[in-house]
Amino acid sequence: MNNLTTDRLAELTAKALERTAFMMADPVTLDPDVFVAANRSAVIRYGGPQSGVVTLHTTDGFLRGLAANLLGLEPEAIDLASYGEDAIKELTNIVGGSVILELGGRECTFTLGLPELCPPSHGASQVSQTCCLDCEGHLLFVTWEPVAASGLLAA
Repeated sequence: MNNLTTDRLAELTAKALERTAFMMADPVTLDPDVFVAANRSAVIRYGGPQSGVVTLHTTDGFLRGLAANLLGLEPEAIDLASYGEDAIKELTNIVGGSVILELGGRECTFTLGLPELCPPSHGASQVSQTCCLDCEGHLLFVTWEPVAASGLLAA
């Protein structure tokens, strides 16, 4: 089994953005003062030989661009209430899948829950890893938090 570093988490997320939404992203230094501005979040839980959560935090500006690219629309045509929530959940699902593959999912059986919207949370445990990406002028924060207890994933 592997553990993820913030650099690897950023790399997995950047690849996911590039492949699915044709968006370019570069890792940037995590600034806790800017992290607080993220007002949209989604989480996905996984279980198996290891359990944990992957959470994405971002802003309306990023979500508008993400949804527009996923749907092939102009950003001005995006209604965040209709498309933004689905866009962040879809990206969370993709990044969550990348995380479990990285943790050994090709050799081990993992379960991946459904992505859910969650209130923005800017606290992190000592075992979590958080990276920050600049994606076309908007910031995306990704947190991976392994959980020691199994059975985290609810049906």
